[in-house]
Amino acid sequence: MRTADKQAATVSVVIPSYNSAHHISETLESVFNQSYRPHEIIVVDDGSTDDTRAVLEKYSDRIIYVYQKNAGEPAARNTGIRRASGEFIAFLDADDLWLPNKLKLQMDYFEKHPEVDLVYTDMKQFDESGIVHESIKEWLKMSPPSGYVFPQLFAETLFGSGTVVFRKSCVEKAGFFDETFFVGSDYEMWLRMARHFQFGYVDEPLMMYRHHSNMATRGLGRSLQNGVPWEGKVINKILVLYPEAEKELGRSAVRRRRARPYLYLGIGLLERGDHAEARKLLGQSLRLWPWSLRGVVRYAATFLTPSQLAKIKRFYHKLSGHNDSAKSKQTESRAQAA
Repeated sequence: MRTADKQAATVSVVIPSYNSAHHISETLESVFNQSYRPHEIIVVDDGSTDDTRAVLEKYSDRIIYVYQKNAGEPAARNTGIRRASGEFIAFLDADDLWLPNKLKLQMDYFEKHPEVDLVYTDMKQFDESGIVHESIKEWLKMSPPSGYVFPQLFAETLFGSGTVVFRKSCVEKAGFFDETFFVGSDYEMWLRMARHFQFGYVDEPLMMYRHHSNMATRGLGRSLQNGVPWEGKVINKILVLYPEAEKELGRSAVRRRRARPYLYLGIGLLERGDHAEARKLLGQSLRLWPWSLRGVVRYAATFLTPSQLAKIKRFYHKLSGHNDSAKSKQTESRAQAA
């Protein structure tokens, strides 16, 4: 591993990788091109079965390559944290990209705000055709906060993990990633950190989030974990860890938040024509928050046939010019970006 200059001697970049041979070179180049040079770049190969190892061999003098048997992304991130020697840690998924000033602007923020322990940024979204969204913040009409952000982060997933830089010392108090989560381990980790530390926000899109059909978490995000949507599993665990949070946030706000993952997943199943499964999830959403008009309407719609529902939707869109499915896609993208 090459020695970095003094300016960037404190940042360890951790890239968990699984079957990423097609994209990993482009990802690494975006790290090599940082104006603030990282101290080390650790690629954790989580048991890839493609040519990932062979692709990475040409970077052997520029990265630290760590191989482990397939154990999942949270385990790969934990391996990277344990291997890291920098004061700060930055994550990047093996198919995403950083803009050249990403680390510099975040490290400048840390220098100006020494009370902050984690800094995140806005991001772009792209696919094989080019840039899809220049700013996720603008697209989703978000107002990213700084400071003690637990209430806002509990309410919604504010950022993608590839935008984050945090002090490694935070792990001593907040703990490592929960390796029992197939999806959502990062959101759960950031919520734990938000209970203890202040966050900062750089208002520029400094990461490029790649959206493609074979994304590892795409199908998993639509599935249940022990009968619970992934966001619901995260929220449930946080409420067990910090039972005082329900009183702080308000019982109604917590019930509404617990209901939302069932609502969104149920709407997705309804739009894909799986009315029986959608009814189960929407019913659970209404048991948690029965005052949701949107939930009541969608639950009633599950008793229609797909053709009947399609006719009603066409009539509704014709009258209002409103595309409700676009909102659902925005919601799904918000969750995937986290």
